[in-house]
Amino acid sequence: MPALFFPHRYPPLLRVAVLSLLTVFLTVFSERHPGLRNVGLTMAYPVQWANLQGANAWQQAARFLQSRAALASENTRLRAELAQAQPDLLQAKILRVENRQLLALLDSIPQPPGKVAVAQVIAQNFSPSNQSITVDMGARNGVFVGQPVLAAGGVAGQVVSVSPMSSQIALLSDLGSSVPVQPVGSDLPLLVDGEGNLHQLIVPFQARDTALKRGDRLVTSGLGGRYPPGLMVGTITAIVRNGDQPFAQIAVQPAVRLGRLSTVLMLWSGPPSRPTAP
Repeated sequence: MPALFFPHRYPPLLRVAVLSLLTVFLTVFSERHPGLRNVGLTMAYPVQWANLQGANAWQQAARFLQSRAALASENTRLRAELAQAQPDLLQAKILRVENRQLLALLDSIPQPPGKVAVAQVIAQNFSPSNQSITVDMGARNGVFVGQPVLAAGGVAGQVVSVSPMSSQIALLSDLGSSVPVQPVGSDLPLLVDGEGNLHQLIVPFQARDTALKRGDRLVTSGLGGRYPPGLMVGTITAIVRNGDQPFAQIAVQPAVRLGRLSTVLMLWSGPPSRPTAP
């Protein structure tokens, strides 16, 4: 690489001496000629400005990286707190739902006709031929076959099988379900049967000229001793009278939302310590 001030190779000491003398000369000359100093400052300004801009850019980049790192750390911390809080939030939501369901049960059955216990639904089967639910109470809790089961609104069904820790309940809509009922304000004995439809029950064997009408509310009559009298079962929603049919077709809407049960009441009409199967 060619030398800037010394095109020929001179001894290092000579180079230092020449540069020193040049520096002293420029210093003395600039003291006697102030304008030369202004020219030097003017010539140095672009270098100083570029240096300042580089320093500012570096400081801004450092602040940006620090802010980004702080945001990432804060985001990580908030995600961790949210992950820890989610189980508590879910549990609180479940408790609120259960509380609303229990309040609905208590409002619909303010004076249960016997001892009751709250059971949670742990399984469901809504096939047309078998509509049932399974709850987390069994023989250890005194549950027995034929035990009536209530829900918000009225009767939900009855227990059909029992294990030590759980029990299966046939809903009113099950094909094998049949409940003795009567209209509110009347002692006319009727039956309400299931037909495999969660939203509709039927009243069989009623003549075409039956006195029943749409809007009649049906409650348990107490016949057979399985269900206490006065429990709400459903409301008549339609009566179809065909001229060639001996019986009227009577549809009943269940008082209980059978397809959305998560909490039910197990009912003991008497002491549950010595249950009897029907």
